[in-house]
Amino acid sequence: MEKQRTIAKTVSFSGIGLHTGNPSTITFKPAPANYGYVFVRTDLEKLIEIPALLEYVVDLSRGTTLGIGDVRVHTVEHVLAALAGLRIDNCRIELSANEPPVVDGSSIAYVEALLEAGITELDEEREYFEISETVRYTNDEKFVDIVA
Repeated sequence: MEKQRTIAKTVSFSGIGLHTGNPSTITFKPAPANYGYVFVRTDLEKLIEIPALLEYVVDLSRGTTLGIGDVRVHTVEHVLAALAGLRIDNCRIELSANEPPVVDGSSIAYVEALLEAGITELDEEREYFEISETVRYTNDEKFVDIVA
């Protein structure tokens, strides 16, 4: 079995959100085993932590939006793609606004930042999610159709 991984040190960069146009700084921080990916809005008086789990997806129009109550983090898919692509299992993702910086519209800036931070192995074994049958989500009103 492979071990879970996180980043070795904190790394940040700034830019503008794609859909909101808000200036934003994203900070990736190491996290312990079994932490997963958690987005943290640091611009709010009370820190709100939003795990990157299906139950926190509140919108899929033109991007993936996570939320708790009225607190949102928009367009998280490029950040998550970078983390998953580098096989980083655990990371705290702090944002100074409601959307990560878009940079060039791809995941490359996130990948470069995470590689700069370095990747370290944790003591816990990685868990795998296997899809044994077709899973589909459809929302005709919003023209969304996702199939795995």
